[in-house]
Amino acid sequence: MGELRRYLGEREAARTKGLERGRGIALLRRVSSFELRQAAKVRATAALAPLERRKAARLAAGGRPLLLNIGAGTHHPPGWINVDVLGMSPDLHWDLRRELPFAEGSAQGVLLEHVIEHFTLADDLELLAECRRVLAPGGIVRLVVPDFGRYLESYAGDGEFVDRLRPGRPTRLLAVAEVALAHGHRSVWDGETLVAALRESGFEDARRRAFGDSDLDPPPDNPAREPESVYAEARKPVRDS
Repeated sequence: MGELRRYLGEREAARTKGLERGRGIALLRRVSSFELRQAAKVRATAALAPLERRKAARLAAGGRPLLLNIGAGTHHPPGWINVDVLGMSPDLHWDLRRELPFAEGSAQGVLLEHVIEHFTLADDLELLAECRRVLAPGGIVRLVVPDFGRYLESYAGDGEFVDRLRPGRPTRLLAVAEVALAHGHRSVWDGETLVAALRESGFEDARRRAFGDSDLDPPPDNPAREPESVYAEARKPVRDS
């Protein structure tokens, strides 16, 4: 088997493996596409919206600061309400393309960790506007994404970062392309672009941050994401227009 075909086989195996869910789910992954499964999850999540909207009201009335981990995946930082589609075991099932089921100004923090790269830039600006709506004045939004800019710098340089983070690919270009085109990604990011999106979405004090460097206490960052991630944080203005 040629090197490129071997690589394609490995990528397909990784794509269909996913989290351990039992034999039935493993079979479903082998006979259906990632896109088809995601669409089914989103449709099923949307069907739960009336129930989940009532659950959101109960969660918001829980008597502690409202911290929202949007698109949580498998990372569940203590004290945060995890919001995601069916299949990810969140506290609240929700389609992120819909208005969030929380009142304006009700949240003190919003985390989007390895989420916004799964949406287009246009959709991300809408999502950030929605995050600003639910944040209280002075509330914090934190963005974490794969650092596509660093991948490009490495590709154009010595390649050490690319080889270390995505080893064994036939070429470095294929490794970099995974960050842009694989895993259901629909946009690419670097620190500068994160800050630009936050500023355009009406946040202030938007700046690039490091892993664990946050005005959120304790920082909600997932250590498993640190090696390839870039971080940015901003605040909702105290006097929001």
